[in-house]
Amino acid sequence: MNIFKFSILPGWLLCLVVFFTACSRKDSTPITVTSLSSFQDKINNGLLLNSFERNGEDFVFNFEKGQLQVSEKEIKNIVPILDQWKTLITFIDNSQITVPSKGNALDFIVENILLNPTGYNPLAAKVNVALPTFGRIKVTVLGKNNASGNITHLCKETSAKQTVPVLGLYPDYNNTIELAYTDLEGNERGKTQIKIKTTALPSSFPEQFLVKSFPNKMEPGVNLVNYNGESEIDLSVPYMVDNNGDVRWALLLKTSPELNKLAASVGFKRTKNGTFIAGDQNANRIVELDMFGTLIRQWDILKLGYIFHHEISEAQNGNFLINVTKTTAKLTNGAPRINDIIIEFDPQNSSVVKEWDLTNMVDSSRLFPPDSGTPSQFGQSPTNWAHNNSVGEMGNDILATMRYQGVFCYTRAGKLRWIISPHKKWSALLQPYLLTPIDENGNIITDNNVLQGDASANHFDWAWGPHTPVVINENHILVFDNGYNRNWKSNWSTSGNNYSRVVEYKINEVNKTVQQVWSYGKSRGESCFSPAMSGVQYLPQTKNVLFCPGMNVQMTKGKGGRIVEINPITNEVVFDLELTSTSGYGFHRTQRMNLYPDTI
Repeated sequence: MNIFKFSILPGWLLCLVVFFTACSRKDSTPITVTSLSSFQDKINNGLLLNSFERNGEDFVFNFEKGQLQVSEKEIKNIVPILDQWKTLITFIDNSQITVPSKGNALDFIVENILLNPTGYNPLAAKVNVALPTFGRIKVTVLGKNNASGNITHLCKETSAKQTVPVLGLYPDYNNTIELAYTDLEGNERGKTQIKIKTTALPSSFPEQFLVKSFPNKMEPGVNLVNYNGESEIDLSVPYMVDNNGDVRWALLLKTSPELNKLAASVGFKRTKNGTFIAGDQNANRIVELDMFGTLIRQWDILKLGYIFHHEISEAQNGNFLINVTKTTAKLTNGAPRINDIIIEFDPQNSSVVKEWDLTNMVDSSRLFPPDSGTPSQFGQSPTNWAHNNSVGEMGNDILATMRYQGVFCYTRAGKLRWIISPHKKWSALLQPYLLTPIDENGNIITDNNVLQGDASANHFDWAWGPHTPVVINENHILVFDNGYNRNWKSNWSTSGNNYSRVVEYKINEVNKTVQQVWSYGKSRGESCFSPAMSGVQYLPQTKNVLFCPGMNVQMTKGKGGRIVEINPITNEVVFDLELTSTSGYGFHRTQRMNLYPDTI
């Protein structure tokens, strides 16, 4: 049996071989072409022809998956056009079929490159490609200096003509982007490169100073920095920095007719659908955007009687949990009250499905009037008695923080479960919900000064002006302890002994106890002290912790915010990045995430 194998041969040589075969046939019986539908099935399944060979009186076509064996009597001509990744097969009845085939260079697939397609994201582009057949594109923006700066994403789209999102471009740089063409499972078929030149970011953009970075010890991803501009009601400028401290994504919404006054406060949160949601303190609305800054949906909550304050997060059921002020809420004396309502909002029906009034759970008369050292906008008052600043879920319950009252958990029915807070001034009705601190050995702390918050123990302290409670597991949480007026002493105008912490608490709801398991930040002093804003994040892949003091933090030069990643087992700092701005606002919150959402 003679076998002739045809891999990637020049078209003229292959034509000669096949033409010779066709001319030497002696059988003049009419031939019926039966293989056309089999070829079409392979094409419909998005399979490339890798090679073909002659085996006796048949041709064997080797596809990425499977073979086709076709009588040489059916085929008149085979012409590989490898620079276009296709093979033209002419049958004996002169019918033809073009079969997508493994070829050479892929430069021809790029039809168009559009940098900053919306006008709001100068570090993003869309690339239109025409592929030989169905498949996916794996995008890699190559790092400036080494592979640690590479940003790679395998896109979901599988059609032959598609628009590829390119995210993670460097500003003011001639970026190199690799486009790898893969099969539906992500196996690479070939690749090409393109160049995209970007412009510089505005001169007013925050500055980044990398203190240290050990990428091999860090949680993968970039850092979403929710920079709130010169104030909480200024235009927000969310951006992302990588593990080298380079900005790789930014939304500059000043020219957006719909979002040019977006004051996103806590900032952008990624949804399960891959979009961003944010509250707008200026317009009292909720907005949903894509990665390019396109406004997808918006909801006016002022029409429903609410003013947005601080945080929005997506619940497990897809609804939004939002900190708000109710426009009609009053104290018992008729005075207005603010920042003490949490709502659950159904985005599909644009309706509030649940409202929790914190005055029904916590005593609104528990007040600690600030001294003259605390700026009035940050001091407690009868109107702003709670200052609810964070909300999330703990299992089926709601977990939240109030700057002036502590960390608390309650059921969806509005029943209080527990409170982590200094025991001072709580009413008899609420005392049963106060968790009692225990030391590192599990012994109850009985020192009344510690219980009341007048002093801190060696291995336990309360969270002062807390933010961002984060669930690690069913009984462990992380909290950002701002150190706001720690031990009831104003610390806004003083320096030297101030500090903020990330603290891990272990909660025993049966015994009504709380134990400080781990903390970080005290030894950093003023270099990590943020009396307001800020956040923490548990990083599940490495089990590291992100500690992010965001306001008026003392930097190497100036003030701003700091992003610190810590291994809590060794206390090693594996990432430390300073972000400075003229206002001293570094960010409201920061979160580690993949640059690309999983949905695109």
